[in-house]
Amino acid sequence: MRTTTKINILLLGATILMFGCDLPVQERFFFEPDVDLSDPYAEITAWQFINTPQANALNEDGELIGDNFNYLKEAIQAAGMVDAYNTPNSGRTFLMLNNNAFTGGGDVIQLVTGSADVEEGETPAEVMARADVDVLRIILNYHMVSTYITQLDPLLEFDVNYEFQTMIPGEEGRIIFRRDNRYRVDINRSPAPLPSSATSQFERVRNYNYVFNNGIGHSLNDPVRNQPYPSPN
Repeated sequence: MRTTTKINILLLGATILMFGCDLPVQERFFFEPDVDLSDPYAEITAWQFINTPQANALNEDGELIGDNFNYLKEAIQAAGMVDAYNTPNSGRTFLMLNNNAFTGGGDVIQLVTGSADVEEGETPAEVMARADVDVLRIILNYHMVSTYITQLDPLLEFDVNYEFQTMIPGEEGRIIFRRDNRYRVDINRSPAPLPSSATSQFERVRNYNYVFNNGIGHSLNDPVRNQPYPSPN
C-alpha cells in the first residue's frame, strides 16, 4: 500500500514537471469592487444634500417616499435654520428626520401644529407654513449633535451608553447613543441615564454615515427626545 502511494506521488510530480512548465504565467490580479466605496456627498454640506434630487424623490404616484427629506427641507427653511445645516467644517452629527418622521401620529407635524392631519394635496412647504416655529427650532436643534459620531467611533464598546450634547444646552440637550453587537445604533433607548420613559422617546437609526463636508448624517424614522417638546401655540 505504501509503495503504491509513493509511486503515485512520483508519477504526479513527473507529470507536473513535464507539462506545468508550458503553462502561461498568471497576470497579477487587481480587485475592482462593483460597489462604490467612496463618500458621494463628501464635497457638499448637509443642506446641499437635503436639496439633491435623491433626497426629494417621489414615487410613481407622486407621493413622498419615506426615507427622503422633503419635509425636513421645508422645516429647516421655515425655522430659519439653513445656516445650521450649511456652515462648512462644523463637524456636527445631523440626525436627519425623513418623511416618515413627520407624518405619523406623535411625529413632527403633530408636534409643531397640534394635529397629524395633512390635507389632500397639501405640500410640505404649506404644512410647515402653519408650524409653531419655536417648537420646530427646538426639535431641529435636538437632532443636531455637537460631536462627529459615526457608526463605529466614538461608539467603541457594545451595549454601552455614550452621552453627547445636542445644540440645546444643558440637561434638556442630553442625548444617548448606544450600539449593539450587530452595529445597530439606538438613540435614547432604555436603560439610559435620562428622565423616565414617560418623558423620553427612543429610535433606532435607519441609515448611517452620510459623510458631508460639515459633518455626518444618520437618518431616523421618528423624532427622538429626552423630555416632552412644548405644545404648539
